Amino acid sequence: MSPLTKPPTPSPFRVLHHRNYRLLWTGSVAAALGGSVGGLIVNWIVFAATHNPLAITALGIASFLPTLIFGVYAGALVDRWDRRRLIVGCNAGRAICYGVLAISVLLLGVDLAVVLACVFAVAALATLSRPASNALLPRILSPSDMTDGNGLLQAGSTAAGFLGSPLGGVLLVALAVLGGTLVGAAVGLGVNAATETLAGVLIALMFLQSKTEKTKPSEKPSLTHEVREGMRFLRTQEALLTITLLAMVANFFGSMVNAYIVVYVVERLHLGSTAFGLLLAAATAGFGVGALLPGRLRADRAPGVWAGASWGASGLPIIGLALTTWLPGAVGFMFAWSTLVAVGGTAWLSAAQRTVPDEFMGRYFALDEAGSYAMIPAGQIVGGLAILAVGVSESFLIAGIGGAASASAMLLSPAVRAWARAPSKGGST
Repeated sequence: MSPLTKPPTPSPFRVLHHRNYRLLWTGSVAAALGGSVGGLIVNWIVFAATHNPLAITALGIASFLPTLIFGVYAGALVDRWDRRRLIVGCNAGRAICYGVLAISVLLLGVDLAVVLACVFAVAALATLSRPASNALLPRILSPSDMTDGNGLLQAGSTAAGFLGSPLGGVLLVALAVLGGTLVGAAVGLGVNAATETLAGVLIALMFLQSKTEKTKPSEKPSLTHEVREGMRFLRTQEALLTITLLAMVANFFGSMVNAYIVVYVVERLHLGSTAFGLLLAAATAGFGVGALLPGRLRADRAPGVWAGASWGASGLPIIGLALTTWLPGAVGFMFAWSTLVAVGGTAWLSAAQRTVPDEFMGRYFALDEAGSYAMIPAGQIVGGLAILAVGVSESFLIAGIGGAASASAMLLSPAVRAWARAPSKGGST
């Protein structure tokens, strides 16, 4: 082979040759499929029972609150406990929640208090399992396989989540004919419980060597001490801190758009549900493609640059959405937006998994998630007010410019540009 000839890029599917990764991937995809079915059914039965939009708002609050209340403490628990067992326990807990909700709906009907309690409990368990899953992957794959491993996980979970919504609708309609609407809802929630159980069983089958140091219970510091320790670690990492803070701002602007695509379709494109479905499908496809691209582009050679550039560029398709009234153009912009978001996200996640010390990984991911989640309701509130004040097109334009500026500002930091660079095949960086 000539020295100037680039070696072929390996297939991303090679990571499926790792037994533990196959188990994690299959479990994650199954859980995403069931979660999408359950999420659609929960929203539908609550609105059908109450006919009150505020009930849907209450569901959203119940989903966000656990991360805001104790998300940073969840990260400390992830670093303290065995991560594989923690994920299995969370899967089991979510399976029980959905099973209890299915029985309650079938026997007692839709009780909003019961639904909200189950949603809160499921979200609390997810607050533990998400950083644990992110922190588990480096124990399964080598650093060179991390980018494609994350890409396949995100692409598979996104596709499964997209397929789950129509499946949930089919269960509701088909079983309603046989036994009534609540029967369909209970079966759908049972499917969710079954997929969570399957995910837990698959992850329990992993063979992992724990890297967590064993200490006597009396020697362990308090959780608050460990949270503060994680915060001190993040403050000493200039690149990570810069990315976390600016990504929070970018998420704020992105949230001004995410929740209002349906408003955009109706008020800007003057179209209906079919167009809305096309835009959602384009977003799903774009995210799946974008999650696999960093491995093909060898983004691990400069992940900070790829993350800042991709997230910054993702503001441009939002500006395009604001300016177009043409459906094919809007579909293209949605695809491009999701692709760029996924490229940046996969590049950042893989680099963080390679560089954050194992003993801090749970706390880092939990701190990052807590900050990002805090911005979502704030962005949604501001986005709704902006649409009422100036219109959906102008609101999207503000969001696109703000998101592009805040994410692109990462590239002004030399620490971000130099962060986590992997050596090239020739040995240079």
